[in-house]
Amino acid sequence: MSDQFRINGNMVSWASISLSAGINKYTGFNSITYGDKRERVEGYGMGRSHAPRGRSAGKYSTEVSKLRGPKSTIEALRSDLALLSPDQRSYGNIEFVCSVRFIEVGDTIMNVVLHKCVLITDMSQHEESPDPLFDEIEIKPLYIVRNGKTLFDSTMGLP
Repeated sequence: MSDQFRINGNMVSWASISLSAGINKYTGFNSITYGDKRERVEGYGMGRSHAPRGRSAGKYSTEVSKLRGPKSTIEALRSDLALLSPDQRSYGNIEFVCSVRFIEVGDTIMNVVLHKCVLITDMSQHEESPDPLFDEIEIKPLYIVRNGKTLFDSTMGLP
């Protein structure tokens, strides 16, 4: 299947995004980043060509993901995570799922799920400006699934 041919149709854009973290949906974030990679190493042996004989299965890892938004949105996420902890204060102890959906009428729905996330950095920066104040958090997922597909070998199931 190739990409869609469109006439007068909307492409996926910022307004198409829906984000959930844990069990709640958030609409205030204005920046989301995430990524994963699979490092595969080439294996060499003897021979005149000295070309690689093959490659390893690889090592999968995820990048640190960032969520930026108004102070009130970040505080809502902190509070929601803290409520899930035994002491209802320690929001850095909670493991959660972050789901990013892209929905546009006439286009394929895309769903990216960041599994087993933990919050690792909570940052604030304030400058004199007419703009609203924003905070940024960094989360670290263990693995990412895009529309049910994985970059890592999931033939034996998900981690």
